[in-house]
Amino acid sequence: GIPRKSFPLFLKECEFRFNYGSHRQQLFTLTKWCFT
Repeated sequence: GIPRKSFPLFLKECEFRFNYGSHRQQLFTLTKWCFT
C-alpha cells in the first residue's frame, strides 16, 4: 500500500502520468517546466 504521508504526492504523480501520456511527452514537459 501507499503510506498516508505520501498519498497526496502519489495522487499527483498518477494525475501527471495520466494527463501527459508517453514517456517522451512527460520528459519534454518536465524539462520545459524546469528550464523556463
